Amino acid sequence: MSEAPLDARRSRLIGWPSRFAPLAGLITILVAIILFLPGLTALPPIDRDEARFVQATKQMHESGDFVDIHFQSEPRYKKPVGIYWLQAAATAPFGGAEAPIWAYRIPSAVGAVLAVLATYLAGLSLFGRRAAFIGSLLMSATILLGVEARLAKTDAVLLALTVVAQAIMARAWMGGRGETEESVGLSAPPSREPLSWPLALGFWIALGVGILVKGPVIVMVCGLTLISLMIGSRSFVPLLRLRPLPGLVAMLIVTLPWFVAITLLSDGAFFGDSLGHDLMAKVASGQESHGAPPGTYLGLFFATAWPLTPFALLALPMMIRQWRHPDIFFCLVWIVPAWLVFEAVPTKLPHYVLPLYPAFALLAGAAIARGAVLSRTSLRIIIGLLAAAVPVFVAIGIVVLPLYLEKRLPAGADVAAVAAAVMGLLAARALMRGHDERAVAASILSAALLYVGAFQLAFPGLDAIRVSERAVAEADDVSSCPDPELAATGYTEPSLVFFGGTDVVLGSPEEVAAFLQKPGCRIGLVEARRDAEFHASAAETGLKVVRRGEVSGYNYSRGRPVTVGIYETAPAAQ
Repeated sequence: MSEAPLDARRSRLIGWPSRFAPLAGLITILVAIILFLPGLTALPPIDRDEARFVQATKQMHESGDFVDIHFQSEPRYKKPVGIYWLQAAATAPFGGAEAPIWAYRIPSAVGAVLAVLATYLAGLSLFGRRAAFIGSLLMSATILLGVEARLAKTDAVLLALTVVAQAIMARAWMGGRGETEESVGLSAPPSREPLSWPLALGFWIALGVGILVKGPVIVMVCGLTLISLMIGSRSFVPLLRLRPLPGLVAMLIVTLPWFVAITLLSDGAFFGDSLGHDLMAKVASGQESHGAPPGTYLGLFFATAWPLTPFALLALPMMIRQWRHPDIFFCLVWIVPAWLVFEAVPTKLPHYVLPLYPAFALLAGAAIARGAVLSRTSLRIIIGLLAAAVPVFVAIGIVVLPLYLEKRLPAGADVAAVAAAVMGLLAARALMRGHDERAVAASILSAALLYVGAFQLAFPGLDAIRVSERAVAEADDVSSCPDPELAATGYTEPSLVFFGGTDVVLGSPEEVAAFLQKPGCRIGLVEARRDAEFHASAAETGLKVVRRGEVSGYNYSRGRPVTVGIYETAPAAQ
């Protein structure tokens, strides 16, 4: 491919705002909000992780105990308390335990926006305004972040805290260096002047809050980056600029009070569950059927990081040729050491590597801003085709999945899907022609249309994925008395507890039959695969039941259709 001049390959949509750092930062925030809002209030609680988190927070409101964590009567000690506190604070103004699901998602949505802003700030320290603007826009559109922004759990908040800490570390690393300094700058340490107190303490406080949100993950990512920087510069200056002694004290002040309190309350069970049963189990083997071989994250990267991935591939020549430049080196050591750890751990879930995606975004932004991108025509065509494949396939899914599940298509979903696919194809065309900044703008618009189509229009309107909500509503409607107590077998997803109440009994067919024998207003929810066992248990004890109705749908957690029968004790013969 004959390379066009750099100015000819730039876009005014990117260039004009990037001249003014505050304006570019504001646009970054607005774009992130627009991308993350669709579906935030419309999607039902997603099983299983989100529903467990929100139910545990709901029980904090009900019990008034904001130190100990429980899902129903079971201690929930796999993760620390940070996310529950944030969700409790977010839901308090909206009814506490009665708050709607979207209120629980506020910390994740805010965390995702802050992560994008922190990506921009890190880019300012490393690469300058234009690269920071492009990188933060790409990060805001990334599929994996879009999903996590809509789920009331730890990962979007953890990402925000990690990127804040990394942005401060980038400031410490680049102190006294220029953006374009050559490889000699890597062995020369940055300025020895410590960072300002607010910045330095902000780094350690971000680590402390990150520990309260998801344990040692943030320490691993930031720690490996910091160690690599010290090795690369052959100096302790990157650490010393962060004021480590007072910083460690600040981090302990943030973390120790709750850890001491939960240790006393649980008699040490918290550390046994979180470190022994959760963390070490993931390290030793594939936990909860989530095991996968090394290389899995690399294989998933193109789909989970779209639309960032094709632009990261364009940046490969810059990464290889200029890896010793301090700015590029920082992003590489942000990615590589932690990525190797995640690939080595047997338990793998796509969101584990999300804290590394901002570094890819900034590298992509730097390569585009500097014109240091892959130029070979054949490779650009392949990358463009792959870039178009994701929006086209997702658009097909937006149309096909509702038709498969319910033989109908929610209004507007098809229009959004087709528009997203068209914009994806235009982005691919721009990539093939070397108009990378235009491709960035088209990709972000494609992502926005996809998220409206999928998260706002297509999936929230599907009754098939709302089995818990519909089952509880149907039980209330058909019960012969108001506010029945509920027990369920076979279908025991955590969202059933969120809708049915903390006292919902999740058990075996025998336990549901025994539950219905007790006095009071009671309903049994029996999944079709357990129906015969339930009737056998009822017959053994002489219990007569009547089927009041049923709810059918799709249990996406298990990947299969489900039918839940609604049973009540038969009225006594007159």
